[in-house]
Amino acid sequence: MLQVYVSYMKKIFRTKSTVFWGLAFPLILGSLFYFAFGSIYGQQSSKAMHVAIVGENAEAHPFVKVLRDLTYENGDKMMDITFATEEEAQAMLKKAAGGDSAAKKVFGTSPEKEGDSDQTKRAIGIIRLSSETDVALTIAENDMYQSILSGIVSAYRTKADLLKDSAARGPEALAKAQQSVSADIEYVVNKGMAGENKDPYVPYFYNLLAMMCMLASTTVLEMIVSLQPNCSNTGLRVGASGVSKLKYEFGVILAVLTFQLICMGIALVYLLGILRIRFGGEIPMIILTACCGVLTGCALGYFVSHIGRFTYGVKNTILTLITMGGGAISGLYAVQLKAVVEESAPIVNRINPMSVITDAFYSLNIFGVGDRYFRAIITLLALTAGLFLLGAVLSRRKQYESL
Repeated sequence: MLQVYVSYMKKIFRTKSTVFWGLAFPLILGSLFYFAFGSIYGQQSSKAMHVAIVGENAEAHPFVKVLRDLTYENGDKMMDITFATEEEAQAMLKKAAGGDSAAKKVFGTSPEKEGDSDQTKRAIGIIRLSSETDVALTIAENDMYQSILSGIVSAYRTKADLLKDSAARGPEALAKAQQSVSADIEYVVNKGMAGENKDPYVPYFYNLLAMMCMLASTTVLEMIVSLQPNCSNTGLRVGASGVSKLKYEFGVILAVLTFQLICMGIALVYLLGILRIRFGGEIPMIILTACCGVLTGCALGYFVSHIGRFTYGVKNTILTLITMGGGAISGLYAVQLKAVVEESAPIVNRINPMSVITDAFYSLNIFGVGDRYFRAIITLLALTAGLFLLGAVLSRRKQYESL
């Protein structure tokens, strides 16, 4: 098997197309992502959120004080507050939604009445204050800013009972409770919701690494199919020899695995060291995730290579549909698509290798090393073991009348 491994390592590195698609193409695509998205978040990450507040004596409301105290990491104010009537607030919200009057209720009760106004300012949400603990939010659409605003309101409302109990005990207890609410909300915004890297475009780089993992499957498919007697002269010679077919195949797979891990290592050095992309997790865990993903990609290619007695072209088409379709579902072309699939058919994201890989990177960024991350890694290892086992069974069952 060692001789097979060395032989195919040389063959892989001498094949220009394999080196291009395995290494050069991901680096080019990563550079394009960087130049396309790199400056967008930097320009918008400290942008103040315009909010309309409706309610009697709203300026004295404790939640308004919380909103005014919130700042970004660079010290810029997080909220741009406008006190307005219901009609003015509805007009501001409608303008932020691009004229779409169908605002989405998130918390509390959203009145149906809408009015027209000459206000030119836009508001991403309306906050209605009816009492110290009753806070309602209506947003125009869902994006990064609306999600942060929803998290702030949610955090405040979870402290409603605490505020009520504290108010009953006296002004001093109420002041302490309000301070606690403010601290909890800052934690939700800076840590709990956004993770170490708040950039909404970083999932594209997660998908780039997932795509590199899946590229191993195409190389494995090409190499393994070339060993099958009905597909090539090399396969005829291997089949007629006394060498163990499984040992020969796994020598080839080991060569592809080594090549793809080298490519992955170069890509990580380029993305993390040169482009300075922050994946939001510990580097050793990022490397572990990438290695598990490459292993899964090899297993997928091995399994597809033994499906039926089809030609290489047919099997390559099957694998392309799996990898390209999986990439689309995982958010490679549109990040939002993964959330749509998660809502309508979550089981697809559980068995799609690219979705599992991107979920592992996402978990490292948002939650750190924990249950969700380990669940993703265990899923990858289970998929790898299952695909290799099925491929080996299919390989042993193939018999040829003559060679």
